[in-house]
Amino acid sequence: MKLRLLFLLFITSCTGYNEEPSQHERIATAINDSYNSGGYVPLVSDIDPGLEIKDAYDIQKYFVKTILKNDKIAGYKTGLASKKAQSNYLVDSPISGVLFQSGVNADNSVININAYFTMLVETELGYKIAERITVPIKSADELDKKISYILPVIELPDVRFAENKNSKLKDVVAANICSSRFIMGEEFDFKEFGSENMDINLKLNDKKINSVSISDSMEYQKELLVWLINKQLENGWEIKPGQLLITGAMEKINIGKVGYYEADYGPLGKVRFKVK
Repeated sequence: MKLRLLFLLFITSCTGYNEEPSQHERIATAINDSYNSGGYVPLVSDIDPGLEIKDAYDIQKYFVKTILKNDKIAGYKTGLASKKAQSNYLVDSPISGVLFQSGVNADNSVININAYFTMLVETELGYKIAERITVPIKSADELDKKISYILPVIELPDVRFAENKNSKLKDVVAANICSSRFIMGEEFDFKEFGSENMDINLKLNDKKINSVSISDSMEYQKELLVWLINKQLENGWEIKPGQLLITGAMEKINIGKVGYYEADYGPLGKVRFKVK
C-alpha cells in the first residue's frame, strides 16, 4: 500500500495532476489568448487592483514563456528610459521587457499597419552583447568587454489596450511593454564609437517629425545598459552573445502612420522603412 501511494505521488508530480495554475499564470494565459484571438489585451489592474510591479514582472515572464514555445529571444528592451517618462508614471527607474526573433526587421522593410492595434514609432539605440553575462555588472566600465556593437534601431511597439488612458504601469509591464517589431540598422564597433556626439532626425514623407541630440547623454545610455542587463538577470533571463539590447525611446514617441520613414542617426547612418 505504501509503495503504491509513493508511486501515485510520483506520477502526480510528473504529470502536474491536481496542480492548479497560479493567478499570475492565469492572467498570462488571458494576455496570450488575447493576442492569439486578435483581441484587446486585458488590464491586469482591472483583474486585480492589488497587484504590484513585481507581480507584473512575474506575469510577464509566464506570458513570454508561452510565446517562446514558438519563438526565440532576440534581446531585451527598456521602457520609460527618460526621466520625464518616469516622472509621468511617478517612478524613478525604467521598466524592461523581451524582444522576439519574430520581431526582427532589416533596413528598408515594409510594415503592414493593419497588423497593429496602435503602432508606435520610436527612435532608439541598440547594442549587441559580446559575451555571456551571468552576474550583475557593477559599473559602466565593464561594458567595453560586454558590448560588441552599437547600432540604430527603430522600435515599433503595438499598444493593444482597449482603453489606453486607463492603463497603469503594471499593465504595461505585464504585457511585455507592448513588444512587437523592430528595425535594425548597420552595426558599429562599440569601443571605437565611444561618446561621439549624435543628432537623430526622424522624417515621415520627408517631413521632420522628431529630432533629438544625445551629445551629452551617452553616459546615461551606459547607465541604462547596466540597468537593463542587471534587471533581466534579476528577472531570470539569460544574457547571451549576439542578443540585442535597446535602451528606450529618445524624446517624442510618434503614432505610426502610412508613409515612408527615414531616421538619420548621423555617424551611425540611416534606417528606412515603409508603413503601408
